[in-house]
Amino acid sequence: MPSRMKLKLKFVIVALLSVPLSAWGGPERLAPELRLLLPGSVAPLSPQTSVLPAAPGGGIQVILSTVGYGDAWALPGFVPSGVWGRYATGTVTLGALTELADDPRVVYLEPASLLRPTLDVSVPEVGAPALWAASPGTRGGGVLVGLVDSGVDPLHLDFRVDRDGDGIEEGSRILFLWDQTLPQDGSAALYGLGYGRVYTQAELEQQIGVGYSESTDTLGHGTHVAGIAVGDGSSSSAGYVGVAPEANLIVVKTSFYEDAVLDGIGFIFSRAEELGLPCVVNLSLGGHAGPHDGQSGFEQAVDAFLDRPGRAIVVAAGNEAGEKIHVGAEVRAPTSWHLVPESSSVSASFWHPAQAAFAVEVLAPTGESTYVLPGGQGYLTTPAGQVWVDNTGFPDPRNGDREIYLQLTGVVPGSSWAVTLDPVVQGGRVDGWVEDPTAGHFAEGDASRTIAEPGNAHRVITVGAYVTKDRWTSVVGEQHGEGYTLGELASFSSRGPTRDGRLKPDLCAPGAWIASALSRAAAEPDWLRLPDGQHFMLLGTSMAAPHVAGACALLFSLEGGLAWDELLDALTSGARTDGFVGPAPNFDWGWGKLDIPRASQGLTPSPSGSAPKLWLLESPVAREARFLYQLPRGIDRAELRLYTVTGRLVWR
Repeated sequence: MPSRMKLKLKFVIVALLSVPLSAWGGPERLAPELRLLLPGSVAPLSPQTSVLPAAPGGGIQVILSTVGYGDAWALPGFVPSGVWGRYATGTVTLGALTELADDPRVVYLEPASLLRPTLDVSVPEVGAPALWAASPGTRGGGVLVGLVDSGVDPLHLDFRVDRDGDGIEEGSRILFLWDQTLPQDGSAALYGLGYGRVYTQAELEQQIGVGYSESTDTLGHGTHVAGIAVGDGSSSSAGYVGVAPEANLIVVKTSFYEDAVLDGIGFIFSRAEELGLPCVVNLSLGGHAGPHDGQSGFEQAVDAFLDRPGRAIVVAAGNEAGEKIHVGAEVRAPTSWHLVPESSSVSASFWHPAQAAFAVEVLAPTGESTYVLPGGQGYLTTPAGQVWVDNTGFPDPRNGDREIYLQLTGVVPGSSWAVTLDPVVQGGRVDGWVEDPTAGHFAEGDASRTIAEPGNAHRVITVGAYVTKDRWTSVVGEQHGEGYTLGELASFSSRGPTRDGRLKPDLCAPGAWIASALSRAAAEPDWLRLPDGQHFMLLGTSMAAPHVAGACALLFSLEGGLAWDELLDALTSGARTDGFVGPAPNFDWGWGKLDIPRASQGLTPSPSGSAPKLWLLESPVAREARFLYQLPRGIDRAELRLYTVTGRLVWR
């Protein structure tokens, strides 16, 4: 222990143990939360296991990264629920952790963290009606929008259609609904899923016929998000129409754990692949467990889904700009921050380059402290609560950096715990996050680098929020307003950059306040409900993201074969700036405000209904096809274009 720190230790150390992690074999393959559960750990099991995601049948819900494609199927002790290349979700028992940590096929094993959910004025603001009316124009037909959220109200008229023209909307625009939270009934197994219930479009239309849905959206968040992206406004005459009102939906009602979210994304893209349609998935959710550099198993798995054209994932940036969840600095001398719990337990992680090494001191509000050298663990029990520290002594195999992880349990909300990092070998840049914004904050916290995971992933489109509405009339006739300035960046909208310095968010869209569909199962207060009884007001980057998801649906409808980077380039190059945005790009706004007509410029439209079409099917006897086409009288030339079944232009 450095002598300068000895002078500070005037308090009693109640319990302090330090264990060299290198003695355990392969602990670098386990996240700190799982490392605590290995034999020889300094902390009792009960506080830690209580905060880990437990699977219904026992074990811990995890995300697994492997060396080879499909390795997860053959790992003893791991029960997969979904496998996508080198990434898998599933469960693992405590007894299997050591064996998995030593298995050379394992890159990293991390617990599935719990994520959280993050029109009338907003849709014209982004230019959607202009593209609806353009020539060629589009309202999103022939494209799928996927939602992984709190569910949807399948009975809401904004997601229904009148198929026979009798004035009754008996049809559903929801092609599939997977409710992960319901008991399994065998329907999920038909799609290779091990939990929940899956409803087809036909089953949902039967439920519409009887006016009852087994799957409900009691939170109301998912229904609101769906309305922004694809609602057609038919539930009332108020004009609350979404961005892509002719796109169809695939909805996953999730538990919001990372593994379940990945399973949901996989389900949506699998159905889109079967239907041969382009698809954009909206994720209006996020969390702050992980390195915030796109290298967590969760973010890498999200990126892995975007390995082919006709797919996109849009992510809400997060609402944590004002929550003081991040601290960061160049640490060349002992540096302290103060962690303030807002519940009985809180976790924080600090990331730094591998060449740096820090000792960690945690000082309890009652005066006791623990001091943990690099490569060790510390556990301290005090009258104010317990603290556990993992000061990993090896680089994380995912990004080559080091993580310092600490957890407080049994603490008093509002107390202050001083965390001091002391350079041992050499210093470097340190960034720390409170993993759950509702559980605590740093007294010195700032807005920088507050993009929620998976918004730091490399291939996703990450969306911040700005203000387009600040007042409305409620269902009881009262006027409500907020102290926002129209056009400004929302104060809550999370800021970039990512921890590795990349630009995020990519752009911003309307997110305060937004009117959209109201779930009949949601208990929203009267001041948020609108006079038509079918819509209500919300704000957040959760509301901004589906504006961009709807924009992606419109662009896919024009050119279905766009790859994720082509779509991102179209959106960011078309983004507009103004006095609020300032010089772009920047880490607050990204490239600016969503502008759909500008984003569509330069795209090659897929064949429209007015253009003659020839469908070429695969021949069982030849790999070539020849055909003659006689031009109509009066037309002496024509352009030939060849498209894939998903609308991707391959020759002109």
